[in-house]
Amino acid sequence: MKKLFFALSLVAAVLSLQPLRAQTVELEKTYEITGKSKRGSLANVEYNREKGLYTLYYVTKANDRMARFEIYTFDKDFNFVNLTTDEIEFEKVKAKYTWFKYRGELYTVDGLFVEPTMMGTLVLKRKKITYSYDWLFLGYRKKVEVLEKLKPKSDDGSKFHYHTHFEDDREGVVYVLAGEKEKVSKDADPNKPFAALHLLKYNKELDLLGDVKLNFDYPQSVVIARALPFVYEDDPENPSFKGMTFVFAPMSLKGLKEDPNKNNFTWVRISNDMKLDARVGFESPSPGWKIDELIYDESRDEMYYYGPSAEGRDKYWATAINAKQYKAVQLMKISSNKVEYLTSTNLDEFEAKLKTPPSQKKSPAYAGKKFRIANYYMASNGDFFVIGQNFQPNDKTGPQFKDVLCFHFDNKGVLKAQYGVDTKEANAVAEANGCPQFFIEGASGKSMYWFLREIDGFAPNGRLLTYLRIGKIDLNGATITDLKMPGGDKKPEYFLDPNFPFLETEKGGVVTLFGADKKGKNIWFCRVKLD
Repeated sequence: MKKLFFALSLVAAVLSLQPLRAQTVELEKTYEITGKSKRGSLANVEYNREKGLYTLYYVTKANDRMARFEIYTFDKDFNFVNLTTDEIEFEKVKAKYTWFKYRGELYTVDGLFVEPTMMGTLVLKRKKITYSYDWLFLGYRKKVEVLEKLKPKSDDGSKFHYHTHFEDDREGVVYVLAGEKEKVSKDADPNKPFAALHLLKYNKELDLLGDVKLNFDYPQSVVIARALPFVYEDDPENPSFKGMTFVFAPMSLKGLKEDPNKNNFTWVRISNDMKLDARVGFESPSPGWKIDELIYDESRDEMYYYGPSAEGRDKYWATAINAKQYKAVQLMKISSNKVEYLTSTNLDEFEAKLKTPPSQKKSPAYAGKKFRIANYYMASNGDFFVIGQNFQPNDKTGPQFKDVLCFHFDNKGVLKAQYGVDTKEANAVAEANGCPQFFIEGASGKSMYWFLREIDGFAPNGRLLTYLRIGKIDLNGATITDLKMPGGDKKPEYFLDPNFPFLETEKGGVVTLFGADKKGKNIWFCRVKLD
């Protein structure tokens, strides 16, 4: 899971210390920042462990040529040390502050835009992407202008049938999964658009840079297609791709050949230099596996595919996934380009392994209906966690989010427990947005801490106001404690920073929370000891 930093401020006041079950609040302090800092945005936080110093950078646009930085320094106990101001010309900012991803107020990139016609024929168009810098957001807003159209053809003149694609704006290339499409004739093979597949790579001049052929005996549906990102330090908002992965399932369509084995799925991995790294056939427990997402652990080069399945429906994938209620959940792990495990857990097992916090009266659970995933986490022992919320669809107001759930699988993909948590906040903003959530593993490797960000509403500047409830999951025993607020159960005065809510000052042992009051002038630090 991505580890975020956090931060900041000036005149200190020590607050009361509160015990927190398996966590202890060691220190809380508040500070008042300057008006210029408040009107700016927190751009970066650095922590020097040797010196025990935090450095917090606020940035605003001073004028049309210069940026203004207000730089705060605090010691390890959040005591104010120093404040410096630096006004610097835009073109010199990146050289001095290498973490500041600024490439000018406005710049453009040329690329390709991909879309199919109503009949599914592949069409490529030129596009121009304009990036404009937002000094409040501290990032670029993107506007895409689609230009003239081009229609690529294969060597024999046949057009391609579009399936899916990836646009790499950084490199100005596109990767297109398409099938061969013969000219209409009595001898034309109707299976080709779905069985004779190609992954095509084009640059912005429409040169074909690569063609990986994927031939199947039977027509295929694309279950999920995902790119494996490569993030550049100088431009994190425009990642390139280190590769692409696909999962295919047999298709059923009138006039086409049908694979007699509806469960005959295929996993494919292709590198960005257009080499077929792996092609693995596997038997899905259910043909109706609606894969929600691919979770990629880059450090281990491992992939997890997760999603509900329509267990018991004897139909091909495209029809089987259209279920009002799913009967099971499937989890697949790919390691060393091989299927390490693929499990299916039905709703009866989810119900049997339901755990709730000890003092909670309600017993929310997964019912195979609408569920939004908020985050994933892989523990050091190989356990896999899925966290999210049940929701009710609403065409007028959007999804209405309800109970929070966590699914805890062991290192073989077997469900250890389902944890059901009743949210504290049930206001309109909380129901409309859903709770942000993350995990931090304890230093002992025996516990997982669940950080649930309850939503209180919006601040005057539009910032989402969230505060923490923290619970502890025992990895071996698969049990959960009550979720408690660091400052006790009273209504919070301080809310987490949206970009830098926490910093692990010691690996898994100490977490420093950071936030501010509703107006954003008084800043709050809270150091919590875990385990």
